[in-house]
Amino acid sequence: MSSHYLYLAVNLGCVLFPFLLSFERRVHFIGKTRALIIGTIAMMALFIPWDIAFTHAGIWGFNDTYIIGEKLFGLPLEEWLFFICIPYACIFSYECVRYFKPVPPGRAFTLAAGTVIVATALVLAFVYHDHHYTMAACSLCAILLALHLWVWKSKWIGWLLMTWFILLIPFYISNGILTGLTFWEYPVFNTHPESIADQIVWYNNAHNLGLRIWSVPADDFFYGLLMVLLAMTVYERVLNRSQGDTSAPQGV
Repeated sequence: MSSHYLYLAVNLGCVLFPFLLSFERRVHFIGKTRALIIGTIAMMALFIPWDIAFTHAGIWGFNDTYIIGEKLFGLPLEEWLFFICIPYACIFSYECVRYFKPVPPGRAFTLAAGTVIVATALVLAFVYHDHHYTMAACSLCAILLALHLWVWKSKWIGWLLMTWFILLIPFYISNGILTGLTFWEYPVFNTHPESIADQIVWYNNAHNLGLRIWSVPADDFFYGLLMVLLAMTVYERVLNRSQGDTSAPQGV
């Protein structure tokens, strides 16, 4: 396989099995396609302009060796596909967790996990307020998660957090490939990101924490959670409306 198809291969590898299993009768994820599409579009309405702006500013970018070469508004087509494939795989995983664990996680787990994430994100956003990627990803993630925890008190948020923790393994594998092809060769807590070679997606370390999990910027934890959480917010809202519930987004 040509190296120019590597980013595309990562995207397809992430979504292949979730797509094939979407037709499974019990979870029947394919029946929720409308909500998925609307949720994904809503997420992309924020993330695509953000991506374009940060790419233009040189906060991150893409290695031409590993992309097909076609671009739209400065973003490789594979990057656009990333914002379709990853939410698809994550929301499918969420629906599987809900099916196999019909009772939601306890409120204690949800509040404890959510509070740690929100508090950590707020501290990082404050301390690294002059690092554009850290500030944006951490502050937005903290705000949206806090709304679900304490304002909307979304009933599905515990399932989502449980799903996110489960997905951290494939998350670091796929993002590891994107940010350093042989990511496992680097220290787990890598404080020397300048040593990373063969990056499909590269980052300007002046705008992030400068800490990598293998080759993945630590900031990506909050960026990825925000992406999935935003898509899920609209996804659950659309599902609720289709069931005749027009209240605040609670995923009842």
